[in-house]
Amino acid sequence: MKYRFLLLPLTFFLLLNSCSQHGFRLSKKEVLPQTFDLVIMSTTDLHGHIMPWDYFRDQPDGRAGLVKIASLVDSVRAVNPYTVLVDNGDWLQGSPMAEYYASVDTITGYPFLEAAAFMHYDAITLGNHEFDFSLSLINKRIKESRVPVISANLLKFNSDEPYYKPYIFKSFGKMKVGILGLITPGTAVWNKARLEGQITNADPIETAGKYVAEMKEKGADIIIVLAHSGLEGESSYAPENQLEENFGKNLVNSVAGIDHIILGHHHMVLENQHLLNPEKIKTGFVMPGSRGTHLGISTLNISYHKSLKKWLITDQKSKVVPVVQAKTHQELNDFLRESHFLVRAYYNQPVATTNAVWSTSRSRMEDTPIMDLIQYIQQKITGAQLSAAAAFNTQSNFGPGDISLADLSQLYPYENKLALVEINGAQLKAYLEHSAQFFVQTEHGKSPKINSQWPGFNYDMISGVEYVLDITQPVGQRVKSLKYQDKPVQNGDIFTLAVNSYRAAGGGGFEMLQNARIIREYDVSIRELIADFLKQKGSIEPEDVFIKNWWIEN
Repeated sequence: MKYRFLLLPLTFFLLLNSCSQHGFRLSKKEVLPQTFDLVIMSTTDLHGHIMPWDYFRDQPDGRAGLVKIASLVDSVRAVNPYTVLVDNGDWLQGSPMAEYYASVDTITGYPFLEAAAFMHYDAITLGNHEFDFSLSLINKRIKESRVPVISANLLKFNSDEPYYKPYIFKSFGKMKVGILGLITPGTAVWNKARLEGQITNADPIETAGKYVAEMKEKGADIIIVLAHSGLEGESSYAPENQLEENFGKNLVNSVAGIDHIILGHHHMVLENQHLLNPEKIKTGFVMPGSRGTHLGISTLNISYHKSLKKWLITDQKSKVVPVVQAKTHQELNDFLRESHFLVRAYYNQPVATTNAVWSTSRSRMEDTPIMDLIQYIQQKITGAQLSAAAAFNTQSNFGPGDISLADLSQLYPYENKLALVEINGAQLKAYLEHSAQFFVQTEHGKSPKINSQWPGFNYDMISGVEYVLDITQPVGQRVKSLKYQDKPVQNGDIFTLAVNSYRAAGGGGFEMLQNARIIREYDVSIRELIADFLKQKGSIEPEDVFIKNWWIEN
């Protein structure tokens, strides 16, 4: 590992030098035409999806990957010298590649940042998941980055001073483009344990107003905002106590001077859309998907207005291009090949064996052994009376045979830590009622219907008590026969509950937990705790962990 790390700078320099013929860097003395197209290329929510590979199944997956995006970037640059390339955050977490270089090997350069430098990204902003590991880790990775990392509304604690660089400029001849980074205020909610007392998450709207004015004063002709936020929508936490999670629309409506916005966080595709700013000037925005499936391409038609002596945008449009048909960028692929093989080898390691088939395919409809595996381990580690967990996807399965680290990463893809909290019976009922919004009210005798507006990761099951969800009833009246040790749960009953750190902070709108007393927090990811338990046990069968304790009635 050390040998590779020492050779990396030379390898990188040679590859970087070989790309200089592409003309990515422009002379500041260049005379611009009076009218030209400025093309902004954008990625967002990559979550470590660098290679076109499915590490869970250990097979190629040509639907996504930064090495395919790189080919599209080259194609755009080949026909237009006036380009900007940016990333909109959530790049440190969310895939085996990301996890490996965030928790296993934190010494070697992080593949996304190495690839970003190779591709000549102009700026990278931060997303909330950059803080899922530790503040020291993200700060280390930022220090290593050859590409500027910006985020304006994260402030030093008890200060108005930005914790990170808030913005950068890129010049094309005498025209200056300012690029500002903003992050969702939810970051301070979901990562409270890592940020409290060190970083304050400031209002992104107020922050943008301040820095847009400052950038204009410093000569910015065009301003691009990288906003790690959705366009709009309800916050996944108590809004009366926190700033708005998805502030994109309000940003346009409130702050004049922004020309184009890159959105993210919601993992959606939005293209060629516009809103009017306070001066009734059109502001375009784009959201280029997630996990390396798309490249955003925004084209701003720029003209110089002689009488006003300024550059103006006469038109703008955007599109989001899928990478499925794009070729793999061979040079970048070769550059990352060793990292790719190291990750494959690590995640193919077996941690235990089983004779059974474990699957989440029915875990949102009925109690299943694979979910009770998580619940059992959480209760065993914490000593809690109850445990809560969600089926993060319904495609996770393993056995019979070896259970690998890749299997566990698919089962538990997030970097949540474990927390032990104290709740009462009323909070427990409210918890289950809130979770039950996953279902729409269903006619008696009909198959359960899913609420398309309620994400599956916010549908928690609770072990340690017995209960029935009657989905023929309206929300708030669905929890029936809630019992602990065969006795009906009373509002004043006190319980200890093992739950993930995101939920313990009230994430997902679980407001009943926001003020719950935290007894203990464990500074290890739940996935790692599952792996350690299985390694120690060696083999696992459903009867070791499964106790059916909840039912759906319809």
